[in-house]
Amino acid sequence: MISDWSDLQTILAIATEGTLTAAARRLGVNQSTMSRRLQAIEQALDAALFRRLEDGRLRPTAAAERLIETARQVEALVGHANTALAASPVPLRLATCEVLSAVFAAPALAGWREHTGEPAELSVYDNLFVLPADEFDVMITPLESAPTDMVGRRVGRLDWDFYASPGYARARPLAADATGFDGHDVIHAAGSLAEVATYRRLGDLGGRSVFRSSSVVAQRDMAATGAGIALLPACIVLPEHGLVRLENRLQPPPAEVWMVARRATAAQPRVRRFLDWAGERFRAAPPALKAG
Repeated sequence: MISDWSDLQTILAIATEGTLTAAARRLGVNQSTMSRRLQAIEQALDAALFRRLEDGRLRPTAAAERLIETARQVEALVGHANTALAASPVPLRLATCEVLSAVFAAPALAGWREHTGEPAELSVYDNLFVLPADEFDVMITPLESAPTDMVGRRVGRLDWDFYASPGYARARPLAADATGFDGHDVIHAAGSLAEVATYRRLGDLGGRSVFRSSSVVAQRDMAATGAGIALLPACIVLPEHGLVRLENRLQPPPAEVWMVARRATAAQPRVRRFLDWAGERFRAAPPALKAG
């Protein structure tokens, strides 16, 4: 049987981080201590909680999954209790990428502060999909749908286009009826940005990859040097950036933007109120996502 909250913390840390070393670092212990803790828990339960994959990472078994959900609920309750007992309010923590920070996150948090008077924090990351659960309360990210371990609301969309410098477009024009980028230099995404469906489709269009970055701003700036064709959110390309839109049949569909939280976190009253409020706000006043 589970003896105390530290057992659940151990299981949750391993499930979140994927390795004993990373889980140990998360909890502030050494790797051998983490290994002994897991072994003791599995012996007490008479059940294996994780299996090792070919890449060395640990995947939860069905028995562990049940405990992980309970651990997240307990973690949320502990966090809520700490918030209630704190001398000052704990900030609501939003995580997002650089594009969605200006368009969605900053306006949402400013409005929330005005609406409630509660403090908030905004962190901008390149790799959103690998963040530990305790790094954020709410995430704003381009997704086709909310992840299975999260709940949330669709709050908007990003329109995309292909861009290049005027010099590149003149020297190596892209035919309006082109079905791919054969013979062209292409700038690609890296990190979690590469997992967005729009960028995954870019990989099927061919061409020679000349640069990769998890930052769309870096991709935009590289395209402005004449390095190649970049797939960019239309809202970040302004006249002063010196790029031209490539008119052709390859224009990708919009990407849905979601505001999500892990299920246990979303159950916290403060987070649930924010998600409800933000959903109504963006439904009533969708942000402008086209380039100026």
